Amino acid sequence: MKSTLACHFAPSLRVIRGQATAPMTASAFAAGSQPIQRVPAEALLPMLGHHQVLELVARGGMCRVFLGAHAVTGQRIALKVLDDRWSEHEEIVARLLGEIEVSRRVPHDGLVHISDAARSSSGAAYLVMEMLDGESLAKLLERGRMELGAVAAIGAQIADAVAAMHAAEIVHCDLKPENVMLLYRDGLAGWPRVKVLDFGVARFGECSRVEQVAGTPCYMAPEQWRGQAEPRSDVYGLGCLLYELTTGAAPFEGSIANVMSAHCDLLPTPMSARRQVPEVLDRLVSRMLAKEPGMRPRMVEIARALTDIAFALPPGARGDATSATAAR
Repeated sequence: MKSTLACHFAPSLRVIRGQATAPMTASAFAAGSQPIQRVPAEALLPMLGHHQVLELVARGGMCRVFLGAHAVTGQRIALKVLDDRWSEHEEIVARLLGEIEVSRRVPHDGLVHISDAARSSSGAAYLVMEMLDGESLAKLLERGRMELGAVAAIGAQIADAVAAMHAAEIVHCDLKPENVMLLYRDGLAGWPRVKVLDFGVARFGECSRVEQVAGTPCYMAPEQWRGQAEPRSDVYGLGCLLYELTTGAAPFEGSIANVMSAHCDLLPTPMSARRQVPEVLDRLVSRMLAKEPGMRPRMVEIARALTDIAFALPPGARGDATSATAAR
């Protein structure tokens, strides 16, 4: 149950299925992404502020994302628009419009930039965001588990971006593949550049001490289920994400009740039992998935450790499980 309570590779990124590996070039990666969905003009929204709505890019459970352009400058942007059926739910509207606070407080290149948040003359709530050229991590995962160097590089960039949020007293609360975008540009150690998206359930400062359950079940820390999210809840969520990128499956899956019970009471099967992995990565993820928040490492420590692994396993490296010895 993964519903919630959007590069250039040098030389290539391989998506691994079992023991086989298939080289994935930048063009192949682009070809595997979802094409922009062109819709009839009458199905599009009217102008949103100073922006013309051009094409539907993606549709989620509560929002649609459109390609847009500034009416004067022609600059291409993304418009995240709340579906009409939610426009009367003030808490949901406030959550969407509140996402801009992350961009205002945390100017970090690893976080999607939001330049405006408003309601149209017809009442539609929307965000104006930078347009990203890439593919969601969730889409890439559908094609199989990933090379360990890519896992480390992607995780390091997520950790660095979220560490900046934590420094500003913001907890993301919903780290998952759907909320990570891989860009068609080089990032850390030659692996794809990463952007973290969707701050709709983020908790700010004093609000993080108010008990409220929010997140996506497969990635929620034990304390999140009790409504007590804190910065190291994001560490746990990233640990679940790294586990899934490495093994091809989340630590715990099933009904919401079973997943909740497992996250609170059970230890996941070690990654090393599912795939040959460097000991340093196996230990790190195990620490991130500790039941007690105080036993988990901080995001800045995670970013450093994963960066070392990523540089030890650049694109095209062989011997994933042994080449990262230098990263210990």
